[in-house]
Amino acid sequence: MSIFNSLFHSEEVLCPHCMRKLSLSNMRFYCTYETERHHEVFLSLLDKIHKRLPVCNRNFCKGKGKPVLEAVCRFCSEPLPPQIMFHKKYLRFCVLGVAGAGKSSYLTTMLHELKYSALSWVIQPMNSFTSKSAQAADYNVYEARHCPEGTKSGVAPTPQQWVILDNSGSNQNSDEIPTYALTIYDGAGEDCERIGDEGIDETIRHYISGSKMLVIMFDPLLLTSVRAAIPPEILNVSMATERQTSAPANMVTMANSLANYIRQSCNISPGKKIDRQAAIVITKLDTLKNIPNAFGDSSTVMKSSPHSKAKAFVEADSKMVDMEIRDWLKRQGETAFLDAIDANFMPNKVRVFGVSSFGQPPDRLKRLPTLTPHRVLDPIMWMLAGEGIVPIL
Repeated sequence: MSIFNSLFHSEEVLCPHCMRKLSLSNMRFYCTYETERHHEVFLSLLDKIHKRLPVCNRNFCKGKGKPVLEAVCRFCSEPLPPQIMFHKKYLRFCVLGVAGAGKSSYLTTMLHELKYSALSWVIQPMNSFTSKSAQAADYNVYEARHCPEGTKSGVAPTPQQWVILDNSGSNQNSDEIPTYALTIYDGAGEDCERIGDEGIDETIRHYISGSKMLVIMFDPLLLTSVRAAIPPEILNVSMATERQTSAPANMVTMANSLANYIRQSCNISPGKKIDRQAAIVITKLDTLKNIPNAFGDSSTVMKSSPHSKAKAFVEADSKMVDMEIRDWLKRQGETAFLDAIDANFMPNKVRVFGVSSFGQPPDRLKRLPTLTPHRVLDPIMWMLAGEGIVPIL
């Protein structure tokens, strides 16, 4: 059965731009088969009854009898992939963190690993923007071996729209497999540092409020104790911005500021803990390999992730990683940072992860070596486990 004739599921689907609840009646559809003759296609009574996308019925149009290829939200007029309504689950997460934490690097390698992991999934872009931006990022990192440029301040990144086809347990006698819509929001780094500013502030708030999971990234190289222990040449090539190189950061202040911003975005009262699933991600693990009191090769966080191979979320492994990173942060004198995390987020909703997007630092010219991403799928596997999409072992 074609996805364009299947019933859309009852789970709430939001416009990824304005966060209004979507239905077929809240979308406007367009036939675009003829470049010079784009025209609106209206839902018929049968389309509404059977909850299906309309097809073009205009005589002499090349698209006659074919499903629509474009749609917009009736509320905000932003473009939507028409098939966004027709999936078993609608997943969405927002990546947050100050400038230079590694959000762009993480998203590039995470998506690449998701495509080529041992998981029995096919991940496909839903629209041309997602396809083009992902291809450009992939080429820049995996072919040209350049570090990604940071998200531009003052310009809200457009949400990426993906579809995951889950072939892990499909019925071989059926022509259908479970599919999941995935929206990825990128919270601009510099703008998270200027919380409360005008401009894109409202857009970033929309991203946060509409997300099921928040991926909050912290760069350990901003810690004074870590900077003092890392050789200067590694420190310099691993820093994304000039500001990072010169200014250590207070992780407690960052944690509390982001938490307050999340509360405001989600209309959570100041006295209540945040009830969103939150992955606290320590980035650039590769720079911590050989410094005193960090992680040895025998530590769980430095071993390969077991989740993809198991095709499940291995709870014991994740809890051990969480414990190891928390213990390390305490040794760095960051107990107050951990207290800030635990004070702001519900204990059953927050988990600490460690990742390395590249596997090792860039060279002195900031060109990337052979990439060996480390544990970049762990946070999204946690989200998928929470959604019941992958089993928990």
